Amino acid sequence: MRLSAGQLEDYVSRIALQLERYGVALDLGAGDAIVIEESPSGTMSFDLRGYLPDGRLPPLIGLAIREKWRPLGSTYERWEYEYELLDHERRFRRGFHLHDRESFLRRFSVAVHEHCEHPIGHSPCEHFAGLPIRDGYRAVEVLAELWTSPTLPDCAALTCLE
Repeated sequence: MRLSAGQLEDYVSRIALQLERYGVALDLGAGDAIVIEESPSGTMSFDLRGYLPDGRLPPLIGLAIREKWRPLGSTYERWEYEYELLDHERRFRRGFHLHDRESFLRRFSVAVHEHCEHPIGHSPCEHFAGLPIRDGYRAVEVLAELWTSPTLPDCAALTCLE
């Protein structure tokens, strides 16, 4: 996936709107604006975090959409992502990751992996095999499906990478 700087800004804004349509209250930190950070090397990144506003403090259900984009000529290419759902109420964590690409390719011959914990902090293995998630929009859909599903994921049924 490649986008210009302007398209990347639009992409992040549309993901934020999609999260809000699902009822996610975004935690934008000190300001009220979505921030896309640029590193000295030109890499762009964003971290959208939110929670289900159910009146409890701290909130029991949260999610995060994090991506890093590296410069590629006049565009940016999505290089890493971490999509996470943490449901303290039902005691599970689900994560979909593409990061530390070279390390995972060398160790497991795959670039993407998943996490599954039920209860939180307990997992049959550290990393599970997974398929790439095409973009942040699909990530929000996947996390929302997990969030609203009456059944929890069966971590033991997933394929361990170890």
